[in-house]
Formats: sequence, structure tokens, C-alpha cells
Amino acid sequence: MKKMMLWPFMVIVAAGLAAGPVTGPTPALAEKPFYEGKTIEVLGESRVGGGTDTLARIIAAIIPKYIPGKPNIVVRSLPGGAGAIANNIFYAKGKPDGLHLLMNSGSPISLQLRSRDIVRYDLRQYRHIGNVSRAGNLILVNKAQMNRLFDPGAQPLVVGTKEGEERWMAMLMWGKEFLGWNIRWIPGYSGTSGIELAFQRGEIDMFGTSNAFIINRMVKNGDVSLLTQGGIFRKGNFSRRPDFPDVPTFIETLGDKKPAGVAWQGYIAWMGTVLLDKFLVAPRGTPDQYVNILTAAFEKMSADPKFDSLVKRMVSEVYQVSVGTETTQLLQNVLDVPKEALDYGRSLQRKFGIIPK
Repeated sequence: MKKMMLWPFMVIVAAGLAAGPVTGPTPALAEKPFYEGKTIEVLGESRVGGGTDTLARIIAAIIPKYIPGKPNIVVRSLPGGAGAIANNIFYAKGKPDGLHLLMNSGSPISLQLRSRDIVRYDLRQYRHIGNVSRAGNLILVNKAQMNRLFDPGAQPLVVGTKEGEERWMAMLMWGKEFLGWNIRWIPGYSGTSGIELAFQRGEIDMFGTSNAFIINRMVKNGDVSLLTQGGIFRKGNFSRRPDFPDVPTFIETLGDKKPAGVAWQGYIAWMGTVLLDKFLVAPRGTPDQYVNILTAAFEKMSADPKFDSLVKRMVSEVYQVSVGTETTQLLQNVLDVPKEALDYGRSLQRKFGIIPK
């Protein structure tokens, strides 16, 4: 009886195997990847040719091959307000369709941290794809004018800045406050290239950058002395960049003048943007299905030798990459700091005339 019941079942199974699989779509009916034939637009919050823009274009050139469907990617720039203009527009009008992204930098983080009136966005609300963090900034000083930095009776050295929000500004503000550096600020420059040009023209005497190409070029020309560096933040401490091992970190420069309490918390909060530097985001509300595809592609791209070569050649020889939730956590660590610490940095900005009192 059991054989009679099993036999028909065995015939059906055998027939099915002989005919081949009957489940799943045939190649002709398979759904094509979402991104096939589509174009992703990446909005950059800084000027064309700057570090943020350059990294956005490197990503646009390499990441498509890791996105199923290999979409086209275009990059356009919307500079202004230290990144606030692009972020305000993207936050209000960015379409959560998987086809619109924003390449951000540390400046919009600084603006949000200090609750500047221009801010109409919340970086926490974006969907975070990944970030590339370069090594810390160095402070460059006109070599011929260096002695004025330590002479309170001399004409102050002039610092060029965009909006007074760049992370390297912390070293100069805390340096003036605790080391008595003889400096004043002129804000309003469009970006690092504009500041460098102003330095070469003699309009300013000091500025900061993490760009090793700019630093090495100016050192080679004999124009600058390297005063101090923010360093690389690892395991809770700032250490010297491996490509500039002879330049002391700002903590080393402070020595026994290093402050404690809220004053030091304020410095750490300001310099915390070094953890993120350049980060790619999608609009708030972008569905997980698109975010997951883009995050996976970002991670694969970061291991691509061509990506590594281009970043080292065009952006920074020293860099680190974080992806997805790692980037989200880094941003939360930076933004979720005590209000008193943020207020301290803002008080220094007012005290030194960087922003209105």
C-alpha cells in the first residue's frame, strides 16, 4: 500500500526534474536593476575644484560600477554660506528617490554645532552613505612675519577664513586665548584656493588646510613655516600626521597652557569634525532599499585601488573611510556635545570679532 502511494509522487518529482526548474523568473522576465538607465545627481556644497568637489567627482567616476545597473552620475556645485545654502535647499527640497545625493564637509557641521541663524537643516536627519576623513589641518604662517605672532606690540598677523567656522580655526582661537598669539581675522573668502591666493598676494599671513599638496608646494617655495597641526584623532587622542611627523600637534604646542573643563571640551567639540570631513548623504526619508544599495557600493568602492590612487593623488595621501551606520554614529558623536562647550567656542568667536557680538 505504501509503495502504491509513493510511486505516483516519485513519478511527478522525476518528471519535474527532467523538465528543469519551474520556479523563479526566466531571464527574459527578470526585473532589471532599479538604477539601470538612470542618472544620480550629486550636489556639492563647495566651489568647483575644492576638496569636497574633487572627492565628489572621484566618487562619481568610480562608484557606478558597484551599483547594480551602473547609473550615470553628475556632480554640480552650489557653494555659499560655508555649505549652508546647499544644505538648506537639499534639506527642504531633496527628493528621497535614491537619485539625489549631497556631498558635505565639516563646515556645515560647525554651523549646526554653533546654531548659526543661517542653518535650516539638521544633519542628523539625512540618510548617511559614507565618509572620507582626511588627516588633520596644519597652520601655515608667512615665514617672514612669524616673529609678529609672539610680539603683542607688533601688527597682528592676519588670518584668512571663509566664515570663521572651519575646524582649523579652533587652533588659532585657542592659541590666541591661551598662548597670546597676536592675530586677527578676515572672513569672507570663497574657499581654500581663494585663501591660498590671498596668502600669495600678501593680503593675509596665516591660514589652515589639510591638503598635503598645498602644504608641500608652499613649503617647497619657501613661503611658509608650519606652526602646528590638529593631527589625526585615534583612540581618543590627537597624534601627528605620518606625512608631517615633525610638526607638533596643537596639544603639544599648548604644553602646560592646555586648559581644562569646559574650555577644553569646547576645543574637542570644535575639532570633532575631523572625524567626518567629507560625507555623502541622501535626503531624509530615502527608502532603505536605495540606501542599502548605495552604502554597499560605497564600501566596495573604498577598496578599489583606483579610488585609493585618485584620493591619494588629488585629495590626501592620508585618509580613512567609514560607511553607513558608522558615519551616522560619528556624526552623532560630534553633534551631541554639551551646550556649555559649544557656547564657549562661540564666545571666543565673538570676543575676537569673528562673528558679531
